[in-house]
Order: sequence, then structure tokens, then C-alpha cells
Amino acid sequence: AIQSFKPCLHADAAGGMGVVMGRAEVVRGLEPVTAFSVDGVRQLYTRYEENCPMPALWERAFSELLGCFSTPEACRKAFFVLDTDQNGVIDAFELLGALAVACHGHLNERMKLLYEIFDFNKEGAMAFDECFLMLRRSMGGLRKMMAIAMPAESVIHSMAKAIWRNSKQHHHGRISPQDWHAWWTTDASIRSGLKMVTWRPEDQRGLPTPDQQLSVDYTKTDDKSKKLLPKSPRTLSPIYQDLQNHFLQSQHSPRSP
Repeated sequence: AIQSFKPCLHADAAGGMGVVMGRAEVVRGLEPVTAFSVDGVRQLYTRYEENCPMPALWERAFSELLGCFSTPEACRKAFFVLDTDQNGVIDAFELLGALAVACHGHLNERMKLLYEIFDFNKEGAMAFDECFLMLRRSMGGLRKMMAIAMPAESVIHSMAKAIWRNSKQHHHGRISPQDWHAWWTTDASIRSGLKMVTWRPEDQRGLPTPDQQLSVDYTKTDDKSKKLLPKSPRTLSPIYQDLQNHFLQSQHSPRSP
């Protein structure tokens, strides 16, 4: 069951995140998951890196990692909501990405943490496929947690391209945390989407105001940009290939008791 919530997010004519009219509410059963602070999610991520070898979580690993459910039954219901394809595992990066965006704290700190989670080399320099994965996985997790519409993959790809254009990087170059911050703080679509998880006015204090934001039509793509879409493993970094292979293997493994 989905809780009633104010109209919040839909695909708009500009092809962005949509027009936000109010804050979203989480799907019933996931309330404990969205109660974390930025520091709390960072601790979860550290625990995940130390204890979870694969980007797939079974129900037991999910319960032990989050540790926020009052009963096993509450955990089971939450896991069932997130396991949308009912294969017994959930994507850890979808979960962590969505938690980073939807947790409590200033948006600067949340989006900084999101970058850190998907900076697989830990070098403060993110490749295009890592950025595309960051956008797609975090939006996918938010869709499951808050029952919101998710932009088409081509739109997400256009967003990733916009970050590279904004930072004046070649497609094969890498973006820094500063490049990431410069884009999302001034992109009208992203800022509009983030309003649904802006729990307090101070969460966005000091960020560019609407008159300082840039509106972009992300539905407009050309043939050249479509060729850059990282669908084939040949276009992916070795790190992402490894993560993807581990996840696919985990889907065929028996569920933990």
C-alpha cells in the first residue's frame, strides 16, 4: 500500500525531474529507512563496504546492515517493497543512493555523500559510466521508496552529458566533486526534484535560488549521444563491469536463510 501524498513529481515538458508541489511520503513500511541522518547513511555505507562483498543484498544482509526495524516482520515487509522483481535480492547501490538523497541533513552534505558512494576508485574523480550509474540507481531507489515517476533512461543519460558539458570535460574525462556540485545546485530539474526530500527550509540554505538556476530540455538527444549510452559491457569501466557481474551472479544464488 502507498501512503497518500501531495502531488510531487512527474515528467514535465522540459524532460526534467518534474514540477514539485509538495514533499513526498515514503511507501508504507519503509518509514524507518528514511529516518537516517547524513552521518547515519555514511556509517551504513562504511559498514556495507567492510562487510558486503557484492552489490546485492539478501533479506538477512538488508536487516543486519540497516538495523532499524523493530521486528523481523517489519523488515520482511520493507524488503518485499524494495524487491520489486521478487528475485530475493535488492540492489545495494539503489538503496544507498536513495538513502543518501532522502536522508536528513543539508542537501550539500547529502549530494556530497551520493558522489562518494559512486566514486568507486575513491580518487575524487568520477568517470561517465559511474555518474550515469549514480543518477540511474539513486533515482531508481527513490522510485521504489516514494512511488514517484522515474525519468526515461535517455533523459538520465542526457543529464549525465550535461554535467560533462558544464564542467567542460571530454566524454572520457572525469568530473570532480566540485563539478558535480556546480551542476546539481544550478540545474532547475534536479533542484525541483530535490524539493520532495527537502524536509526543512534550512536543508537548502545558501544554495542558488530559482532565478539562478538553468532549465534544460533533457528529452532532446541526438544520434551521437545515444551511442554514448553505456549499455554494453565494452563501454563500462572495469569496476562497474565487476559490480554488474557480481550482481548478476548473486541473482542466481540461493537466498540466505
